[in-house]
Amino acid sequence: MKIAYRGSDFHGQARQPGLRTVEGEVLHALVRARAIRDPRSSRFQSASRTDRGVSALGNVVAFDTRLGPEPAVRAFNAKTHGVWAWAAGAVPEDFSARKARERWYRYLLPSTHDLDKIGGVLRRFEGEHDFRNFTRDRSRTVARIDLARATPGVGGISLDFKAPSFRWNLVRRLVSASLRFEAGKASMEEIESALDGSRSLDLGLAPPEPLILMEVVYEFTIPGVRDPTTQDRVRRLLRERERDGEIFEEIARKFEVF
Repeated sequence: MKIAYRGSDFHGQARQPGLRTVEGEVLHALVRARAIRDPRSSRFQSASRTDRGVSALGNVVAFDTRLGPEPAVRAFNAKTHGVWAWAAGAVPEDFSARKARERWYRYLLPSTHDLDKIGGVLRRFEGEHDFRNFTRDRSRTVARIDLARATPGVGGISLDFKAPSFRWNLVRRLVSASLRFEAGKASMEEIESALDGSRSLDLGLAPPEPLILMEVVYEFTIPGVRDPTTQDRVRRLLRERERDGEIFEEIARKFEVF
């Protein structure tokens, strides 16, 4: 099931005792909807663990249920608060939500930034590298980034990153390095040396709020589900939260597709 949410409404994606998280809300809604009994017996899985403040348009959860895909989406959306399901499909018994073909993240910047400077740095991160200076993960630092580009968008600049998987904080640290270069606070030589591992260098961590997990892609398509009631709910939220309109507009657009 594909889900969307506004990250600042939660204390991150993964379950944490005593805190409202995306995963906790999803599980609570699935139990209330009688789609599952509990996480263990339903073999519940999440595709990506987004940081606190990071939003998603296409994160994925998987679970065993007696409901069909469309009834599961409608039942879930009727019980959840702040998370919306917009696509669902049956998968094989051995399916692993973590084993995706591609993950796509987008970081949104105002149009006042220098597209060429930022884009030049981002392209340097493409390919396979040891990102030990760009992640909090200490055990797995090597990764392959298939795309890291800056493009003009509606009302701003979109920084897009695509890879099979991402290390902890990797995208936000790559964005921070690019912004430091743009501002003249880091040279290309420093960024290159941090990337090739010839020196230990902390180039900062960009704020989480402008980051969106756009899509988690598998070898098959997860069909969209039309849910008019949830469409109306998202539209009302869009009107109420004009300041956060961009993420809600994207969520509403997802629903309009189907």
